[in-house]
Amino acid sequence: MTDYKSSPNRLARFFRESRDGWKQKAVERQNRLRAADVKARDLAKSRDKWKQEAKETKQRLEQLEKELEKIRGEKKERTPV
Repeated sequence: MTDYKSSPNRLARFFRESRDGWKQKAVERQNRLRAADVKARDLAKSRDKWKQEAKETKQRLEQLEKELEKIRGEKKERTPV
């Protein structure tokens, strides 16, 4: 065993405070990691939602453009030249 010059009471208090500080930092780190995981999950959900909405909007736009071309084609057929 190592011989310390400080009294056992003083050493016990020092080691206890050291341990408690370490535990507190570990808890804070764990909370930050959990918060980061939640944020990453929420951002991924949001990104997927907007990606899906963009795809649906693009499909709708293409459908409307086809309908417009069809209507324009019918108009040209009806107008006498």
